[in-house]
Amino acid sequence: MFSACHAALMDTLGRQLALSKSRLLTLTVLIMGLAQSRTVNLTHLASHLPGQASHASAYRRLQRFFQFVRLDAAAWRSW
Repeated sequence: MFSACHAALMDTLGRQLALSKSRLLTLTVLIMGLAQSRTVNLTHLASHLPGQASHASAYRRLQRFFQFVRLDAAAWRSW
């Protein structure tokens, strides 16, 4: 279940970054998890991913995100 913050962030990021819906969702949850848990430890952030997946699966999802997604500096400077 998403809050209004999740939806607004996903909408904003979607207009700025060319990511698939799945990658955009992962990035949104990752950013919100960073704000909530105040850590960059993926093990802790995995607990913020929505769904029924196990903690290990959520952790692996975050690992894959960073393995395959590269957000260049130009994408962030336009904000």
